Amino acid sequence: MTSQTFRYYQNTGGLNLRFNELTLGENEAEEILNLHASSSGSWTTQGAGYARLNATPLASGAAITSMTAFHPLQGGARLVAAAGNALYDVSVGNGAGVVIASGLSAGAPVNFTTFQGLLIACNGVNSPLKWDGGGLMTPLEGWPPAIVNISPGAPAFAEVYANRLVLAGDPANPSMLYLSALEDPQTFTPETGAASAGAIQVSPGDGQRITALKTLYLPLSGTQALVVFKDRSTYLLTGDDADSFAVQKISGEFGAVGPRSVVDVGNELIFMTREGVTSLNTATLQGNLTTQFLSQSIQPQMNLLNKEKLKDGFAIHLRNRQEVWWMAPEGGSTRNQRVLVYNYGMGNVWSRRSGIIAACGALFNDRFYTGDYTGYLYQQLTGNSYHGAPIEWRYRTPFYTLGSPRLRKRIKDIEISVKQISSINLTVNVAWDLRRSASARQKRVRALSPDEASAVYHAAIYGADAYGTSGASTARITPDGSGRTLQLEFSGAGVNQPIDLQGWTITALYGGFR
Repeated sequence: MTSQTFRYYQNTGGLNLRFNELTLGENEAEEILNLHASSSGSWTTQGAGYARLNATPLASGAAITSMTAFHPLQGGARLVAAAGNALYDVSVGNGAGVVIASGLSAGAPVNFTTFQGLLIACNGVNSPLKWDGGGLMTPLEGWPPAIVNISPGAPAFAEVYANRLVLAGDPANPSMLYLSALEDPQTFTPETGAASAGAIQVSPGDGQRITALKTLYLPLSGTQALVVFKDRSTYLLTGDDADSFAVQKISGEFGAVGPRSVVDVGNELIFMTREGVTSLNTATLQGNLTTQFLSQSIQPQMNLLNKEKLKDGFAIHLRNRQEVWWMAPEGGSTRNQRVLVYNYGMGNVWSRRSGIIAACGALFNDRFYTGDYTGYLYQQLTGNSYHGAPIEWRYRTPFYTLGSPRLRKRIKDIEISVKQISSINLTVNVAWDLRRSASARQKRVRALSPDEASAVYHAAIYGADAYGTSGASTARITPDGSGRTLQLEFSGAGVNQPIDLQGWTITALYGGFR
């Protein structure tokens, strides 16, 4: 009886939920849960945990709706968070906060930006605030401006463009951009002259509102432009001053769901729409802006998100990991409890996370912090547990044809290669011929101990094979039965039991039954 061994050690295709069972790529997966990728093709839980910082809620159990890192002109970086009706200067050591502003509308997410050494805070309800890092926050001077035939309300977010502070998201004027005077974030009343403040309407009366602003670098011209997102359209503001500002429409199909849904990745903006994740870039030689849909492979997951609450989700760009995370509500939930991970360093692949509930998040000194809905702060991507609870993980392969979709085969053995720092239990489920029911799966559990002789403890860095784990193990199983296609599912859960799933080999015997 002939046999053949198949090696699967470059499983870098990521999650694909739009598969036909026999067309899913062999390097792709039906499920990748709570595992992150290394550039070698392995998937690991090492460092995937989180730790809670504060012993008591920041604001009497109120949700922490917003968070940002602020770098004042003098002194060290500060972590600022919004909870209840106040803003806090937060210690990342113990999560304790000092109130720097109060009297805000409770529950209204605050959006931050920094300009001219000031932290600017907007929430769409209260007047904008400013802070230089000392004392209490104070109202942004010059707001509201005096504009003929316009009654400005409260902007919800801000961006810096052409050395001006740009405010938008005013419920009273949903299509209005308010531009400060040149290099002056506290003058908004228009006057004469190119350096003066101004107000620009972006397609008023279209039934849409401005949802986000983001500055984009245009490499061909060496200039910047302000991308103005609305609900279902996107515009570009160009020009250097009040005499040259111009608005042009670049998409009537895609818009951003909210101000926290847009991140910049190099010379590209990646943002969440109601339909999925989209990019805006200058990929063409002519420098034209083009849009590209990025989430095709996980569209069934996108369809499960709560579209009415996507505006309350947020994105975070983890540059050192070459990943963008979207925290979003799923199903009927109003809380962000699903994490969609986009890894552009691996060739634009997706995975997903669960067990993390976060109303907001921010990077502070290259560490990722989140705030939950009950007043607690967490440091993410640290340790190997969810604040003492197990991390449940899962990787499910395609149905492999093992050389021929028509030949029946049985399995001599399956050999799984892992690395770990402690003894673990590895569960392997095996299924034949597209049968997905639990009753059709064969379950094997293997207790694995690290081989200390092969230890490479903490010798590796992110993206290397070992991920700092201490030893290698091999699990060998021989499933019963036979069929034309075979699927494997690896899973486990543990506290301080990280695993690096490196790959597997399958030796098939052709012909015969078992």
